Amino acid sequence: MSGISTYDAVQNPIPNNELWKTHSLDAIRRRIESLPPGERDLAYNIFTLTLNSCHQLVEDEILSREIFCV
Repeated sequence: MSGISTYDAVQNPIPNNELWKTHSLDAIRRRIESLPPGERDLAYNIFTLTLNSCHQLVEDEILSREIFCV
């Protein structure tokens, strides 16, 4: 790969919305913990589904690329 670093060869496939501040996963967890029990369960469900979707997107769009294959 003449002159192209591995990072430059891929783009982040996860969209970023500039209207919302980016929080750490721990800050999101603390916010979820502050919710009433029923809302907390739903929030954790959506949070986990979102993490799994992001994980799959990275697998499909980045880690499966030829430059990462050994």
